[in-house]
Amino acid sequence: MNLTYVIRLSAIIFLFVHTAVAEEIRIDLKEKVTLPEKQIVLNDIASLSCNNPFLLERVGNIQLGNTPWPGNVRKIERDSLAVRLVDEGIDMSEVAYSDVAFSLVSVESTTVTGDEILRVAREYLMSSLSRPEDEMIIESDRSIPDKLLPANEGDIHLEVAQVETNKDRGNIQLIVRILINNSLYLKVPVYFHVRVYETVVASRKKIDRNDTLTSDNLTISRMETTKLFKTTFVKMEDLIGKRASRSILPNTPITPEIVDNSPAIKKGDLVKVFVHSGNLHVVTKGVAKEDGCVGKIIRVKNLDSHKELYGRVEDSTAVKIVF
Repeated sequence: MNLTYVIRLSAIIFLFVHTAVAEEIRIDLKEKVTLPEKQIVLNDIASLSCNNPFLLERVGNIQLGNTPWPGNVRKIERDSLAVRLVDEGIDMSEVAYSDVAFSLVSVESTTVTGDEILRVAREYLMSSLSRPEDEMIIESDRSIPDKLLPANEGDIHLEVAQVETNKDRGNIQLIVRILINNSLYLKVPVYFHVRVYETVVASRKKIDRNDTLTSDNLTISRMETTKLFKTTFVKMEDLIGKRASRSILPNTPITPEIVDNSPAIKKGDLVKVFVHSGNLHVVTKGVAKEDGCVGKIIRVKNLDSHKELYGRVEDSTAVKIVF
């Protein structure tokens, strides 16, 4: 064989092999990668090699989607990677992989602890409740998990709001809003149970219906009033002389619903009965058929006609008939 021919053939083979090798793209996937929040490109998750620098740059910048949410992991497998390579016009026969079959991508993050969220929510609640701190116990039986946020994204700020703004006891729900650079990133519900203790006027012993309230059957006591969504009395003198509108058990906080003013007129009292109808004005005598406070409608018997009528108690001596 002609020596010159052999040399030329060897050169052609070398150039062919060199060209083929030069265009081969080798992809060595990294098993685990932690990135800042960004659009992932192939260079982020793999070591690439190729003798064609322009092809190497092109392949390295192929976009693979966004990084996952903080605390999550995104799995990028060879199959999904191959789809993106084909989409970019890469000949898969020129691609070689290492033994690693996929890459796990997580994002750089910073942590807002559950304890911090709970502390901020509690401080807000204590400042918003219109009662002294020693009158309430704020409890929470639900732990708050730590929240992961994107790292180095800017200023992190917590804002708190109450769901039912007029509620000051019992089960109360707050919403903690986590903002990054004044933009809402996450909402976290927080639950508290507020127990209220107040010094109130309560019954010292059992008080029967229509009994008059006195210093003997009342007492000043500090007790839990969490379930009592009503106005209570804090001064005993505001109740002395009133009467119980129903039976009151011992150690019961006194509220306006269970007391009434002592009757201005009692059953059997003689009263003046005023009748006004148009130009007719009559004053006669009657007898009260039931007790009545000022302003209350009671039955009275007209002593002249012996008829029973309904009238409004004007004072301790007079009833005005209503039609």
